[in-house]
Amino acid sequence: MRKNIVTLTDSYKMTHYQQYPKDTEVVYSYFESRTGAKFDKTVFVGLQYFLKEYLEGVVVTQEKIDEAEALASAHFMNPDIFNKEMWQHIVDEYGGKLPVRIKAVPEGTPVPTSNVLMTVENTDPKCFALTNHLETLLTQVWHSSTVASLSRKAKSIMFDYLTKTSDQKDSIMFQLHDFGMRGVSSMESAGIGGMGHLVNFFGTDTVNAMETARDYYNGDIANIAYSVPATEHSVMTAEGPEGEADVTQRVLDAYPVGIVSIVSDSYNIENFINNYIGGRFKDQIMARNHDEIPCKVVVRPDSLRFKGDTPHEQMVWIANALWAKFGGTVNSKGFKVLDPHIGLIWGDGIDLQGIEMILESITEAGFSTENVVFGMGGGLLQKINRDTQRFAFKCSAQKRSGEWIDVYKKPLDESKASKKGRLALVKNGDYRTVIEKEVRMTRQEDLLKTVFENGEVVKEYSFDELRENAKL
Repeated sequence: MRKNIVTLTDSYKMTHYQQYPKDTEVVYSYFESRTGAKFDKTVFVGLQYFLKEYLEGVVVTQEKIDEAEALASAHFMNPDIFNKEMWQHIVDEYGGKLPVRIKAVPEGTPVPTSNVLMTVENTDPKCFALTNHLETLLTQVWHSSTVASLSRKAKSIMFDYLTKTSDQKDSIMFQLHDFGMRGVSSMESAGIGGMGHLVNFFGTDTVNAMETARDYYNGDIANIAYSVPATEHSVMTAEGPEGEADVTQRVLDAYPVGIVSIVSDSYNIENFINNYIGGRFKDQIMARNHDEIPCKVVVRPDSLRFKGDTPHEQMVWIANALWAKFGGTVNSKGFKVLDPHIGLIWGDGIDLQGIEMILESITEAGFSTENVVFGMGGGLLQKINRDTQRFAFKCSAQKRSGEWIDVYKKPLDESKASKKGRLALVKNGDYRTVIEKEVRMTRQEDLLKTVFENGEVVKEYSFDELRENAKL
């Protein structure tokens, strides 16, 4: 789509320049995840993408102003509604670069809710309406941040079970795989949301999430993310029920080493596991070996065995069936670890609650949770919204006639009360949002760093830094 920063806003914001006090010089606003969010910590991820894609460099031109003026005149049925003076000033005075300053917490940082994550203010008094004009676009960082927060919560749950049931925790980085690309509203959502997941894990099938990390965060494509060969029903059903074994043979022949995932329920999953995976092809599976890479066949159910069954019951059944066929070892904590040639994944309609139920059931059945991985699609990238983490962008201060004025809201619904004044974020044990003046007086470090100023990205974060900041 064509990008015109002049029109990348809510309609009503085009009229606000006429509504502020006449002596307004600076509008200062902040972004936070309010109390009552689903996750107690918000992993702030994705701002750098928006800065580079939409705000950096010359983004306002005469053509874009003229285009926006025509649109606004028709949209509001009023030729005088458009704030042409401000946009023309940006072109004439700044060559089309935006006179705005944005400060933010380092990306990847998990910050407890009800703390400032980002501040925005105009740097030219003739552009006071620019700050909240940008709210609409900048607030969209909610998506990648919510995905990152959800993904990190899943990682925390998985880590707790690994601590309880496993002698190793290295598998944690591969325990949640992103299946969500087809289930989101756009490829852009897949890219930035999928990147939010990759802050916590290595596994994805969302290719443009890797590209986003590479292109906007200088990620090394060699270690951003990994996937494995995998079948789907169009492959497994290509030769009908009688040909399912031949398809399986072809898949195993094509990938004699490495990990391969095989969807196992196109017809009868019990037959597939007992007679194919654990029968006809067992010796071939056990003979898949390599000195440097794991060689595992992963069983993937895509439905339940029978009406009334549940994912966690089915996963326990599969674990027991594979143990009976392939065996394994018992670790020092007394839990069964399947032979390294075989594994299982659940990837159908899963959410955090479902993940925890499966992990708990697997544990109760005496298996280490290192045996299980998950694929999450819509539950990871799409079944969220801005209210999941209760994100809000609010004005907290305005400079009028040279004097700073605190601005805030305090409705009867106290959960929607906003902060006032110019803000800073400090950490002395816990994170705490304070008035900027307090930081100067106490010489504490303000964790909000200037990342964008007057059209230029002035501080960048690498993808490795995001991962380091988001570590459990």
